[in-house]
Amino acid sequence: MKWLVSLVGAGLVMVTLRDLFHTLWHPTRHGGLSRLVMTALWRLARRFRAPGRVVGLVGPLAMVTVVGMWTVTVEHIATR
Repeated sequence: MKWLVSLVGAGLVMVTLRDLFHTLWHPTRHGGLSRLVMTALWRLARRFRAPGRVVGLVGPLAMVTVVGMWTVTVEHIATR
């Protein structure tokens, strides 16, 4: 059972690192997880019809959220 948890953890690290590579260094600049997070935040802002100032903050907030997601995922798995 311990090997299964290790395998799942290694898989999560690989998915996170792949997303990080595709978002930062791949020519298309689109990682699967980061695109999902950014799209969700844009749709959320549009759904609530946020005023112009708030919509202007969605992009930077999405980037910080994605970097935080990468950090938390890799750090959480690495400490186990």
